[in-house]
Amino acid sequence: MGLLQRVFDEAGLCTMSLTQVAEITAIVKPSWALFVAHPFVLTFGNVGDTPTHRAVVDALLEAAVAMDAPGIRASAFSWTKDSPRERQLRKMRP
Repeated sequence: MGLLQRVFDEAGLCTMSLTQVAEITAIVKPSWALFVAHPFVLTFGNVGDTPTHRAVVDALLEAAVAMDAPGIRASAFSWTKDSPRERQLRKMRP
């Protein structure tokens, strides 16, 4: 998304993306992004968790208004359940 995002920005369209891996997003360098620490495929929250889905969208819109320079903004979202992503990351850590 970040590569397309820059093209849209250059055409005068305001864009904002969600990211789940801030390190990769930093390499791609999108204009504006919000980091959400949720597992892959569950960016907006668990299936059926409408309040969290709405909260992520609201946080994205708030970040779009509040950010005064391109970059990655951290959010308060975290995943409290064990996830496949966290299990894999634990395996990779020394």
